[in-house]
Amino acid sequence: MSEFILQIEQLLSAYSDPEYRFLLLEPMIFCGILTGVVMLIFGYFIKAPKLKIAALIVVGASALTHVPYNDARLSAQPRMEQVYKINSPARMREFNSNTQEWIASSWKFRLLVLAAAVTIMIGVNRNRIGYGLGIATAVLGLFAAKNAMWLHYQDAVAYHPNLRKHEAPIDQRERDSAPSPAVTNYQDRSGDRAPAPATAQPYSPAGLTQPLNAHSNDTGRIPAPKVPAPKARTVTPVTR
Repeated sequence: MSEFILQIEQLLSAYSDPEYRFLLLEPMIFCGILTGVVMLIFGYFIKAPKLKIAALIVVGASALTHVPYNDARLSAQPRMEQVYKINSPARMREFNSNTQEWIASSWKFRLLVLAAAVTIMIGVNRNRIGYGLGIATAVLGLFAAKNAMWLHYQDAVAYHPNLRKHEAPIDQRERDSAPSPAVTNYQDRSGDRAPAPATAQPYSPAGLTQPLNAHSNDTGRIPAPKVPAPKARTVTPVTR
């Protein structure tokens, strides 16, 4: 029990830090708006007036969280600049740019709070005006949630540069050092192979080959085969 109390005290102390407070409130904005929009659409399908009113309250409260979030972000920015301006100035420039985007998008969240409050006061099921305001609140909530999620992603990129390519440098090194599939599957079987047979010599008949003499070595030519001279034929005279 004492550990639980210590954790609660540390969380309360951390919440007083504006840097932790804006990190805690940032996902609550788009998560709460998306939850309220889903509840509102589901309430229209099942025709539950109380669920619609609860959904509008969730949407308005989540959009209203943008006010303390902006205050905490602006309060934490000077200290963050002192920390990152030397080690990582590019990260700090991106964070400052995202802060300006959050401030420029404040009107969307304020308009969403106004639309949810007016819809609750008129009545989401009372007439066509309430019905139209409910649909407009749902559509505006989707746009505001998308914008908040995009700015949250930009902050994540500023803190985690590997998210730009969604790949860590360690993955690149492991892929470069890993052997290719061709080398991995290759097996040296040179020891299992039989020796190649000796090259066969061309066969030539013995009667057509003549040994080289001394003159052939001088000229480099092979002498022609010796042909025996024709023998004289004996003719026997015919008696009459």
